[in-house]
Amino acid sequence: MTAESCRAFYFRRLHSLLGIVPIGAFFCEHVLTNSLAFFEGPEKFDKTALFLQELPFIRFLEIFLIGIPILLHAVLGLMVWWNSRCNLHEYGYLRNWLHFLQRWTGIGALVFILVHVWGMRISWTFHSGMEHVDFAYVSQVFNRSLLIPFYVAGVACVSFHFANGLWNFLITWGIAVSERSQRDLLALCGIVGIVIFCGFMFSLAAFVAA
Repeated sequence: MTAESCRAFYFRRLHSLLGIVPIGAFFCEHVLTNSLAFFEGPEKFDKTALFLQELPFIRFLEIFLIGIPILLHAVLGLMVWWNSRCNLHEYGYLRNWLHFLQRWTGIGALVFILVHVWGMRISWTFHSGMEHVDFAYVSQVFNRSLLIPFYVAGVACVSFHFANGLWNFLITWGIAVSERSQRDLLALCGIVGIVIFCGFMFSLAAFVAA
């Protein structure tokens, strides 16, 4: 194995791992917290959001356990995207389609995350007296109707990218080896993606309805 191929091997492993830990773990926590707005109501959502914002060293955690891993995962993903070749016109297999969609939903997810972080985590700190985002603020944001289709499309990209990335992780790290296990886990990861998408849509419905 050449030095270049060795670096590529470890970069892909790191890229795959970051997509699950810590990014995937945070993603699942995020959908769970947001879905409280629908299933438990505004008060429960605000209470949970306040608890998370008052965690010790929250700024350190946001930067080093969420922000930097997402940035690094995005950079490595763009490197993989740039150096890979699309061959859908030659081989229209399911895995090729999933690889194609994984690349482009990654771009969509990156754009969505940047806009989401700016709107829900950064911009309001410059012009409001709030200490943390609450249900009322999020509901007010979604009064801008143009954001709703953007969020639906963005969440769809993120949900697919995570679910398919989880399946790729299981294969890449030798957890799903046989063809049958890969097929079964593909279906399971698909269900995970659908559940996550629905969870975000429930929370979006709660904010919009309010």
